[in-house]
Amino acid sequence: MKKWHWIGLALLTLSSLVIEFSMHHDSGHHHWWNQIPAFWILFGFVSCLALIMVAKTLGKLFLNQKEDYFDAD
Repeated sequence: MKKWHWIGLALLTLSSLVIEFSMHHDSGHHHWWNQIPAFWILFGFVSCLALIMVAKTLGKLFLNQKEDYFDAD
């Protein structure tokens, strides 16, 4: 990727964190996870990583073939 893609990604991440910490949270929700700052940002990031790892594992288990797969008679 080009350098400006990484700069744009960093700016979006920083702006998301600034907005998360500067916004007033609705106290009408009484769940414990709503009290953790940036919970939904971290939840989304960890969920995305877990999805990638599961997809890679399933791909290795079911999609990979031996090198001589087409040569076997």
